[in-house]
Amino acid sequence: MRALLVSLFIFSVFVVCIGAHAEEYAPTAAQKHFTAIVRGLPGVVSTEWESPISLWVKASSKAVGSPPRPQQAQQLSNILAERGRTALMQPFCVYIYQTRDNPLARTCVYY
Repeated sequence: MRALLVSLFIFSVFVVCIGAHAEEYAPTAAQKHFTAIVRGLPGVVSTEWESPISLWVKASSKAVGSPPRPQQAQQLSNILAERGRTALMQPFCVYIYQTRDNPLARTCVYY
């Protein structure tokens, strides 16, 4: 009986975690507008808001060099964060990456 209860508890935690992770963040109108501007920049492959304060930008080698140069990625991150500070007027972080498992740079803005 105890094993059944423990199994049921673990299963319910698993289901809740999967459900919470499956939800996607819907950006605000200002975030959508800013994302469209960022997507239009040379060397930007894609952009995605993962949360209200987390903007992920996939950059090509045109933007960060080949092999990727952390200094160039950091410079891009700083520029986007500064532009977003005035456009969004909210705290957020910009992450620059080429492969999702290896972010190259991060800049956070605390409005």
